[in-house]
Amino acid sequence: MRLQIASWLKRRAGARVFPVRLIVALPLLAQAWVAVAVVAVALRTIFGSGPASIVHAPLLLAALIMPALALQFSLSHVMAGHLFAQPDFRFARVGRWRELDAVDCASAHHYGAAGLLAMLLAGLLLNIPVRAAEFLAAMPTPSLHAPGWYLPLYTMMLLDLALLSSCYAALVGFAVRRVPIFPRLLVGIWLLDLLVQFLISGVMSMVPHVPPTVNTALASLLSGNVKKVLISMAIWIPYLLLSPRVNLTYRYRIPA
Repeated sequence: MRLQIASWLKRRAGARVFPVRLIVALPLLAQAWVAVAVVAVALRTIFGSGPASIVHAPLLLAALIMPALALQFSLSHVMAGHLFAQPDFRFARVGRWRELDAVDCASAHHYGAAGLLAMLLAGLLLNIPVRAAEFLAAMPTPSLHAPGWYLPLYTMMLLDLALLSSCYAALVGFAVRRVPIFPRLLVGIWLLDLLVQFLISGVMSMVPHVPPTVNTALASLLSGNVKKVLISMAIWIPYLLLSPRVNLTYRYRIPA
């Protein structure tokens, strides 16, 4: 009997340790990302297109470090351990659930950012360096003699990088702080991501003198972004609706 109790306590403690480690690691990851961004911009400036690289370096650095600032902001402005009130209206109405008190939820075994939920958050964080690498590989710094169509394309892609990477980073902070509206915010950011890809495509279709090869490459890049978002939605929205951990952590309810 004692061995069974000890084993249960060990499993319960292990389930608690991972979310704590994840929360502790996030500020360190943000600081590491700032260092990576500084090095990447420095290398791009040194090996870039002369004076133009120096002019655009501050904007590029700002876009790259914005996700780290957004993550730090969400972690520092949402109190750890705070029990939030539930939204007045629920969008997640699939399944049968029993409401719990917030204090009872906080002491439950499946409460917190662990398991598949931690994998989801890791994927959101991984999206940031992947997006940055794609931008750096696909979008050279505009030179002084760049064609007229390139500057609007570069500007829109830079804004896409800064805005959406920051949104995903801030969401991770809200998730580990157990803000109840995290699931609906995540779906909203996915929809915003889709909207931005279509906006870039629509604007560039009205810019004159864009070479056909550039249009083809841009269409491939934007469609790839759209497919990644749609695949993420198809995989994770059912989980966000039906997961006992998500419902316990963010909606204060358990299966009836």
